[in-house]
Amino acid sequence: MSVTGWVVIVVVVVGIVIALFGWDRYRVKRKGAGDDGAFQSTSEVFIDPTTGQRTRVWYNPKTGERDYRPDPEGPS
Repeated sequence: MSVTGWVVIVVVVVGIVIALFGWDRYRVKRKGAGDDGAFQSTSEVFIDPTTGQRTRVWYNPKTGERDYRPDPEGPS
């Protein structure tokens, strides 16, 4: 097998590993999706560049998980 063939195989394997282990790392959990009220509102607020909406960060101290929810409390 040529060097090019090995490079292609390595790139494909690395891509598969990244896809399997990093797939949901940045997925945003939606409000009420089994959070049991453990999430606490933080003072961190930003404008979401995708939607243009004001967004607040919520934090779960038990798991360290962060959740990003629309924040209706202020101007966009």
